Amino acid sequence: MITSLDVLDEEQSARTRQDVYALRSHWTPRGAEPASFFTLGSPSYLDLAENPDGGGYYAHARADRPVLWERFGWLYGRLAQMLEEHLKEPVHYPENLALPGFHVWLAPAVFTKPKAPIHFDMQYRAMEWPPGADLSRLISFTLPLRLPGAGGGLNVWEATYEEFREALDKGWIDGASDLQRFHPRQHVAYTVGRLVMHSGHILHQVAPCARVEPDDERLTLQGHGVWCSGRWSLYW
Repeated sequence: MITSLDVLDEEQSARTRQDVYALRSHWTPRGAEPASFFTLGSPSYLDLAENPDGGGYYAHARADRPVLWERFGWLYGRLAQMLEEHLKEPVHYPENLALPGFHVWLAPAVFTKPKAPIHFDMQYRAMEWPPGADLSRLISFTLPLRLPGAGGGLNVWEATYEEFREALDKGWIDGASDLQRFHPRQHVAYTVGRLVMHSGHILHQVAPCARVEPDDERLTLQGHGVWCSGRWSLYW
């Protein structure tokens, strides 16, 4: 259900964080002002799936691509190498889609209550895929680069999107979060530099932090993949 891969060491993780801050002028504030949650890059779940007309996903993806590639080309190369070794299948970054990007949660945005949405990763349905795409073969991944002192992680439930659709169609539930009643929660603790990967079709939630200090921060690289024409298309 969950796979973990060691991708970066401590020094590489710190270097990546420095580079994210070097591009602070490119961060996009998300949520209420004063902003404390930002993205670097173009997340399809925000700029396309939630806002298909006004989010400007494809324009932002094109504009961000050279900036991100210049600064993080080594990281994208490392990520591709590690995924290819694990999956034993080729990967690439399609030119028309956003590169994997970054979530930046400054201390005020790091929550201590389980208020993040419980969900499946469905953003791929808002995109146009070529005929060779297999939308039953999906991956989602998170690479932690910095975590609060009390740690961070992912809550998961052994419930699939297919189970959700069946239960919804039969009237057993009203929404994805109702599946909590039937499946125990599991907590996956994050480690800086270790990538956590799953299908995106398991029920999951950003886990709250036990406590938050003023200088805490949660910084992660985020991305997805779709199997398409004999290789994995990686994007955000």
